Amino acid sequence: MARLEQQMIQIKKTTDALADTIFSAVLLVQKAAEEKQMEVEVTGAEETKVWHDGNWLGEAVYNLLDNSVKYAPEHSKIRVVVRQDEMYTRIVVSDDGIGIPEGEENRIFQRFYRGSRVTGEPGFGLGLYISREIVTLHGGFMKAKRKEQGLEVAIFLPV
Repeated sequence: MARLEQQMIQIKKTTDALADTIFSAVLLVQKAAEEKQMEVEVTGAEETKVWHDGNWLGEAVYNLLDNSVKYAPEHSKIRVVVRQDEMYTRIVVSDDGIGIPEGEENRIFQRFYRGSRVTGEPGFGLGLYISREIVTLHGGFMKAKRKEQGLEVAIFLPV
């Protein structure tokens, strides 16, 4: 976080397959997901190339996946969907977890903010803040959308 705020992080973008970046992030949460008997499903990433820094964007995606593993119930599914249109490449991570109450959609990206439904899970409220900063350095933005059960967080990167 300190390196981000001091602008010490160098984003080195290349046009690479998004699948490599996303699957690397999935591998980092795989053990925790398996312990909760959760499935992580990725669709649309294989054929998508985007101008990005694989290491840093991978960190942003990892933070979203890590939250999904933490806050979704055992035996559930985490979905990662990649879609590209004329303006943006979207990476959408959704789960069936505890979600957030109405009005927290933008607050969850603030530094040190933890959702009001978070109780016993470890953390400092930095993951989504860091992800948003990384995505901003890529020229993109993030949005959170409440679901009836769970949360959907999307990364939008310019094409």
